[in-house]
Amino acid sequence: MTNTKSAFDYGKTYRERALKTLGYGASSTPRGNQKPAPIVTKQGRNAHITDQTGVRFIDYALGYGPLILGHSPACIMDALTHELSLGLRTASIHEGEAELAELLCDTLPCAEISAFVNSGSEANHLALRIARAVTGRNQVIKFRGNYHGWLDSLSFGNDVSSDGPATLGQDTSAAQSLTLLDWGDAKALADAITTEHAAVILEPAAINGGCIAPPAGFLEEVRAITKSHGVILIFDEVITGFRLSLGGAQQTYGVTPDIAVIGKAMGAGVPISAVTGSAAAMEPLATGRLLHRGTFNGNPLCVAAAIACIKYLRNNKDWLYDQIDSMAEDLRSHLSQAAAEQGIALSASRVGSALQVFVNTPQVQSLADTALVDRKATAAFAEELLIRNVQIIPRGLMYLSAAHNDADIEETKSAMTAAISAVKS
Repeated sequence: MTNTKSAFDYGKTYRERALKTLGYGASSTPRGNQKPAPIVTKQGRNAHITDQTGVRFIDYALGYGPLILGHSPACIMDALTHELSLGLRTASIHEGEAELAELLCDTLPCAEISAFVNSGSEANHLALRIARAVTGRNQVIKFRGNYHGWLDSLSFGNDVSSDGPATLGQDTSAAQSLTLLDWGDAKALADAITTEHAAVILEPAAINGGCIAPPAGFLEEVRAITKSHGVILIFDEVITGFRLSLGGAQQTYGVTPDIAVIGKAMGAGVPISAVTGSAAAMEPLATGRLLHRGTFNGNPLCVAAAIACIKYLRNNKDWLYDQIDSMAEDLRSHLSQAAAEQGIALSASRVGSALQVFVNTPQVQSLADTALVDRKATAAFAEELLIRNVQIIPRGLMYLSAAHNDADIEETKSAMTAAISAVKS
């Protein structure tokens, strides 16, 4: 274990500087919440990051999910280097766009027509517009505890304990077109859905809520209910796409939506997202009746990285997914055993290679259970891990990558055991 004092001292000094000119001292609010101080990253290689003072951390935040191949994988760096050699061809038509769309058709069950944007928030916004255009309806059903980005139209009910807005400054009138239901409750959906609804949008697996797999039969019932009412079913696979399997959650659970939103792992660390779906669902966009604009949509650099990532995942799927899922399960099992031995309540839930830890909390089995989570103790656990050179997302969420190895896992296990003991005391 490396002494992390220099990293935290640097982080505190940097944050004081950044707060003078940069909103909350970070470009995304949650990044400023890391304790005991934000890590100011200088370099990322494989499963590790190094801060400005040279301290190394095993990284399970992985850019909040995109880095499924780890930091700076050769195939991605080579693709970016090649594209840079051709110049910054922003807002141009290029052959990579069609190649990436063809790869989505080859790998995702729902994909026939695709469109590219730059973030999950943008993609969900576009998906709703497509659903409204194709149905001629306006109302949308969303599930509490599911996160679909930070736009006004979807940022209500992000927390299971409140149907209100997610932040100050939101247009509360946007909630008038939104119906909020409990995720996993197909009967509530059947009772609420009407022919006024354009779309039902959901995370097929509730990664943001606590790494909770869908209840048995839930996705199948949602698919049947939406189809019977002529409502577009949207899977938000920003996290699960290309992470749960090559075909995402829709392949893993065997349920095909009309439209899927893909991001994060698709780009392996660059900003790109996609809206993809059946030709019928995507017709307004495919024909140009629905305007789809954006200077950086389909940027050649981002497209090249996504092509390289998907090709690597496709060529290595026979071992890669089993390996990262197995490592995640190894950590989950170790956490549960270590907590039990030390007499501390701990919930460790896993969906694929995503792992959620809640400390001083009984096992979380549904989104409703997350209202009882001890978030302060969980943040303290993340802080204790950081002190021991292991970085996770402060709310207890972890991702595994193809770059993590056995040595990383063993070092992490030792850090976890010590961190649990520190939180307990």
